[in-house]
Amino acid sequence: MRENKPAGGNPGKREPDKQDISRRVSSAYMPSESHKKKVENFRLNITDELPIGEGKPRSSQSRVEGRPPQEPKPSTAKMTKEQKKAYKKRNRQKSRKNRWLYRSIWLAMVVLVSVGIAQYAISGATDMLAIKRKNNPSTVVISLSKDATIDEITDILLENGLIMNRDFFQLYSKITKADDNYGYGDFELTTGLDYEALINKLQISNNRAETVEVMFPEGSTVREIAQTLEDKGVCTTEEIFEAVNQFSEFEGYKWIGKIQNASERYYLLEGYLFPDTYQFYKSEDPTVVLGKMLNNGQKKITEEIQEQAKNMHMTMDEVITLASMIQAEAADVNDMYMISSVFHNRLEAGSASPVAYLGSDPTVWYPYEKREEVPANQVDTFESRYNTYKIKGLPPGPICNPGEDAIKAALNPKDTNYFYFRHANDGTPYYATTASQHEENSKKAGSNQ
Repeated sequence: MRENKPAGGNPGKREPDKQDISRRVSSAYMPSESHKKKVENFRLNITDELPIGEGKPRSSQSRVEGRPPQEPKPSTAKMTKEQKKAYKKRNRQKSRKNRWLYRSIWLAMVVLVSVGIAQYAISGATDMLAIKRKNNPSTVVISLSKDATIDEITDILLENGLIMNRDFFQLYSKITKADDNYGYGDFELTTGLDYEALINKLQISNNRAETVEVMFPEGSTVREIAQTLEDKGVCTTEEIFEAVNQFSEFEGYKWIGKIQNASERYYLLEGYLFPDTYQFYKSEDPTVVLGKMLNNGQKKITEEIQEQAKNMHMTMDEVITLASMIQAEAADVNDMYMISSVFHNRLEAGSASPVAYLGSDPTVWYPYEKREEVPANQVDTFESRYNTYKIKGLPPGPICNPGEDAIKAALNPKDTNYFYFRHANDGTPYYATTASQHEENSKKAGSNQ
């Protein structure tokens, strides 16, 4: 049998079989002891994290001998069961804390809103039932116009103490459909009424208060004003006499605040109750009555008038006092300016002058108009503190309530050299410069006074 020889190679040399090749390879790659140690110490570090800004994984880093190994951050996928449990537990705790925080905030908001609503409801209910207003009720009179809106009506009720909660009353009025059914005119009401009673009274015309028209002539005194008010059923004379001397009630008015000798006056407000025609209510509060008259006078005394008095070196109280004397003495408006000149001339002459006394007859018996009005038990001994025959200069205060003409005359006297005046019984005036001329005028007037 012929032997098979390989193609090429050295002839006569036997080709190694597979077993021989395997043994040779195993022998060639058999690791040494030192190589085995290196392989054992070799560690391949691979992490799942990607570098920031890169889409490729980090390259493997082999630990270099002599350097401490870098611990990789554990990923959720690589976590052990214990780590996963701990992770989930932390998330649950965090979620539970957030949930309680949100619930607490929500609960606080609900409580605050509930408290606010409760307070509003309690306040409104208290006012609706007039619980506080019933403790000390008072009577007031209000006036509603025919076309008054619910806002205007509510404001009037609030200003007069008939309600205390504006918004709640409007809500009640709207719910009860009372907005379009209110009456108009003047109503006398008490502050202790609850909403239902108050609305009922405002819807019935029979509840309107009775008003009276009262006219006070220029030169009226406090005593005359008080008697007229009593005759008209507004208030009594005693109520007026008491009210005109209540300084604390009227100190807000600029005239009254400048009065320095209140204790010397019979009636503090004499001179400031401006004569005019007024509308009053029956049985009205005397303080309200006098307040209306004071407000009217304060409107009449303009800034121009006050500035003019200042330029004449006179206080408004002195002007009103002088005007009251002119008003009481004069026969007409023209006579006012002539009498004003007489009084001014005497005041300018000085206290050393023979004409230092103003000698005005209406001051002799003030606060009474004449001797016959003085009480019988005082007439023989009565001496007025205002008697300008016995005191020099102006009296302590006005002797009546002057009108606009008398006030203007006091500020704008005629330019004369007269020191005396006299009137005939028919009102004809006579003026004189000297005492002898005045005696002649008195004879002409038919009087020896």
